Amino acid sequence: MRYNVKESKMYPNTTAQVYEAAQKAVAGLEGNTLEEDAGAGTLKGQFDKKIHGQQLGDRTQILVEVTAKDDEKSVISVDVYPINPVGQPLQFGARKGVSEKVTGCYWAHVEHNLK
Repeated sequence: MRYNVKESKMYPNTTAQVYEAAQKAVAGLEGNTLEEDAGAGTLKGQFDKKIHGQQLGDRTQILVEVTAKDDEKSVISVDVYPINPVGQPLQFGARKGVSEKVTGCYWAHVEHNLK
């Protein structure tokens, strides 16, 4: 069973605006930014077992990539997956729905920060 969630969305904003919203979304979900490269448009974040006080059951990690579609549009792609306590991706034993929940909350925060 695959626990990863890979999704992409297009926004009518510049890459700088979308990247800033992506950073704020990680912070807004009480996550930690592990790596970031604004020039490349990449970001790696990690979330605990809770988001806004709601118990999820697994830690998750998110890989974000922001690319330009054209001058005024950007695409943001995410890969969300559960991890063990030392940060390695879980291959088995992860709880269902955790990655989907984190992804949904993340998109909501990105869209809120782009308004």
